[in-house]
Amino acid sequence: MNHLVFQTGGDWNSTSLFNHGEEVLAVQLFIELRCGRDDFGDPADGGVELGGELTAIIRTQQNPGLAQTVLPARIEIVFPGHHVILENPHPRGDVEYTQLFYNGRNITQRVIDFYLDINAADDVVEGYVTLFKPHWLTADEVATYSFV
Repeated sequence: MNHLVFQTGGDWNSTSLFNHGEEVLAVQLFIELRCGRDDFGDPADGGVELGGELTAIIRTQQNPGLAQTVLPARIEIVFPGHHVILENPHPRGDVEYTQLFYNGRNITQRVIDFYLDINAADDVVEGYVTLFKPHWLTADEVATYSFV
């Protein structure tokens, strides 16, 4: 199982990616988790229990045209003010085995979207997590937290 640690201070010079303590020279790290939706595609309480899709790939500097899956993995993502841990130990990366933590809180049952695209070749840095917030007496809501 991979253990990736992506960390940035907010610029390319402070950005690094390690796997089991060894630096990975990557062009792109891309992770997308889509879940927490009802039968109509609308946000719903339940997170990964409702099923969904998980993609986690890396493209290295040695072979930038080849997208390699990194699952199964524990992936830590550290931005200033944001710490995300995505764990999926399943050999095929089946979404129902995914656990997601945001700033120390387990958000597995509330996540709707988790998206991370760190792409040095195209100068793209985008990352966010969207959570479902159920309310008992008032309308439910959705909140998105952007890392960048």
